[in-house]
Amino acid sequence: MAQSRYYSRSLSTKSIFLILFLCFIFILFEIALYDRIVPEAVAAEIEEDSTDGESQECTGDECENSEGDEEELTEDQKIGKKIYMALCAPCHGHKGDGKGYARFLTLPRARDFTSGKFKFRSTPSGQPPTDEDLIRVLKKGNPGTAMPAYGKFGDDEIMGVINFIKEKLAPEAFKIKPTPYVIGDPPEATPEIIKLGREIYEKGDCADCHGKYARGDGELGWEEDMKDAWGDRIYPTDLTHPWELRNYASVKDLYRSLITGLDGTPMESYEAVYSEDELWALAHYLKSIQIKRIANNPLEVRKIDKIPAAADSALWDDVQFTDLRVKRKKSFGQTHASRITNVRLRAVHTGSEIAFMLEWHDKKPDKGDKKRPPDAVGIFFPSAFVTTDPWIDKGDRRTLIDVWKWNAADDLASEASRKGSQESKKERINIRTVSSYKDGLYRVIFIRDKTVAGSGDIMFNPGKKIFYSVMVNDGDNLERGDSGGKSASYKLILQ
Repeated sequence: MAQSRYYSRSLSTKSIFLILFLCFIFILFEIALYDRIVPEAVAAEIEEDSTDGESQECTGDECENSEGDEEELTEDQKIGKKIYMALCAPCHGHKGDGKGYARFLTLPRARDFTSGKFKFRSTPSGQPPTDEDLIRVLKKGNPGTAMPAYGKFGDDEIMGVINFIKEKLAPEAFKIKPTPYVIGDPPEATPEIIKLGREIYEKGDCADCHGKYARGDGELGWEEDMKDAWGDRIYPTDLTHPWELRNYASVKDLYRSLITGLDGTPMESYEAVYSEDELWALAHYLKSIQIKRIANNPLEVRKIDKIPAAADSALWDDVQFTDLRVKRKKSFGQTHASRITNVRLRAVHTGSEIAFMLEWHDKKPDKGDKKRPPDAVGIFFPSAFVTTDPWIDKGDRRTLIDVWKWNAADDLASEASRKGSQESKKERINIRTVSSYKDGLYRVIFIRDKTVAGSGDIMFNPGKKIFYSVMVNDGDNLERGDSGGKSASYKLILQ
């Protein structure tokens, strides 16, 4: 009987923990899908609670602009308010002042509509954006930020949000009637125009912030007073990465950024500095240096006579590469911002050795000083395809993974074996590395014998598909260990 009573209590305790665990999973799932609100459902909810007279999305003094004003809202503003409070307020705040509870997860911080300063416009500096500007941002989002694209909403819903912001949250900021620039079609891109654009870039002050090769590594960008109008630290954009350009990446988009400037930032309008033809030339040059991502999966590893000894050897330029998209892991459905978004990988082999070269843009090198971790990069070679994340505890504990790592502090390689989150360093290091950093570009080469006898060491046999993934740490962004930007799993095959 004693055993039976104990068994019943034990089952009851387990059941309680199971219920709590399932509730926790359900909450995470709801948060992860928070931005998947159907417009029709939003409109239906408005019909149901439009007479409540009080928003349920905020509390305390945050509701100052939300209480008892339903009668003053037009029908489209009611729809806009419901969408705004559900999707926009967590970052932009219930008052539109950029002080939402999720603002600490965003990089850069969410826009303060009430300030009257807007980066992305087709209007002169100091003027608010047009409705078309706001529609563009809402439908396309801001690449490289936490602002997603809301193209799933119809025109009525989009305009409802815009009218609610303009007339109820930031009426003072939109008192000025915007007078947008008339931007025509760009001239044809010719070698002469691109050459002129390059000369303007090099002779002007562009490189001071964006760097010699426009990778965002200019010296002024690392001064402590490089801040926006709200006092937040900001960094110059890597102009070679079109997927990171928040005001978009076409020639016309680039021209618009140059002529309007980005209010609230050190990027001022160049309308009074250069002529229209010169601005188009600069825009064409910036377009010409943009990197196009290329995915070769599986990556073919070519056999050569001798592995290039230096990371900056021109021989690497003729080697096939693949671009690996990297990003930080998600918490509560929100992807933490990473300043490193792409790693380009090349690989070659000889009869006895194999070499991998990883290159990525990093605006400032960090060797682990000034209380910041060093920059680092690693390659994982699982013995089988891993569908879960091998970098964290969710990794398949049954799969043995060969781990190669390099960090800028000692400029040396380390090797380890991992199952799940359990990692054990190897006393015998079979890998050597060669590295370089110049003008915002890291290059790190891992070189190892194709076959070794150690337990857990990956064997690179010709004709066999080999799985791999990469991780890169930005020390200035306080990334260390498994907190860096990670890629998905890819395949390579030796010729």
